[in-house]
Amino acid sequence: MKYNILIIFVLSNLYIFSQDNNANDKRLSLIIGTSQGISFNHKEAFSNTNNKTFDSTMGYAYSYGGGVSIISKSKKAFSDIMLNYRSYSNGIKGIVDINTPSGYSTKTSFDRFNYLSLEYRYSRYVKTIKDLNTFFSVGIQASYLLNVRKRLNYENSSEVIKIEGKNISENDVLQTSPTFIFSYGTEFNSGILKAGKKSRLSIDFTFDTFRLGIQSSPSNQYYSIMINYRILF
Repeated sequence: MKYNILIIFVLSNLYIFSQDNNANDKRLSLIIGTSQGISFNHKEAFSNTNNKTFDSTMGYAYSYGGGVSIISKSKKAFSDIMLNYRSYSNGIKGIVDINTPSGYSTKTSFDRFNYLSLEYRYSRYVKTIKDLNTFFSVGIQASYLLNVRKRLNYENSSEVIKIEGKNISENDVLQTSPTFIFSYGTEFNSGILKAGKKSRLSIDFTFDTFRLGIQSSPSNQYYSIMINYRILF
């Protein structure tokens, strides 16, 4: 509940700020958006190496958020500041199951890590194609781990384990891996179903890393490929 109140408070103030600035120079817009895609675990939680306890497979990743977009004075670039709820996952194979002849389950289990993230993204227009502006983006997200949800699929049963972030040691923004973003996309002059004054569609490549790999993180670290859609108001 406290996270919902925080999100509403931040977005409401961003909206008021954007309305005031729009009246003056039209350079600042309110944005909402979502990303959908796949994620791959490349380092386990609290691990300093890429060695894994279990073989892993790709998982479903998504995020939802809102914030503001600021166009540069030159109209050649823009910056997005957003507060996001994001969720990355991966499959884990070969968990221990004493009720099987081999001692391991043949079913795929899943880890899911859920975060509250503050994102900054800088984008620069690169080319106009048939009245569509294309752009490249680079960005970074700082995150707080909300919770971890593990679904363990044994041969004849399943078990769901949920761990709240507040119960995980070393769980703070400075300890959780920052996420770096590289993106290429296109800007449209209207939103979906004509909602909003503009929209942006991009493909995002993200990568979690932590202090050059020197120190561990309380969450899994991921690569991801995401389709990102944002509407500007």
